[in-house]
Amino acid sequence: MIEKLIIMWFFFILIGFTPLTYKALMALDFSKFFRRNSTWQIKFLMTFISMALAFIIAFAFSVVLEKIIFIANN
Repeated sequence: MIEKLIIMWFFFILIGFTPLTYKALMALDFSKFFRRNSTWQIKFLMTFISMALAFIIAFAFSVVLEKIIFIANN
């Protein structure tokens, strides 16, 4: 039962942090690193990076939660 709860929190955090990290990354000026008129490439890369960052955050949270539950049970 606890595993299902941890997985549920993982997906909530992943879905919640993906648009937040996307907005934060789009505030940076990446046009200096790309050619002119390459907006879809920038958006695609920012989407991929924001999903990766959200995954890392959600994974770290779930691992910490698992460790806390393990310590509490022993």
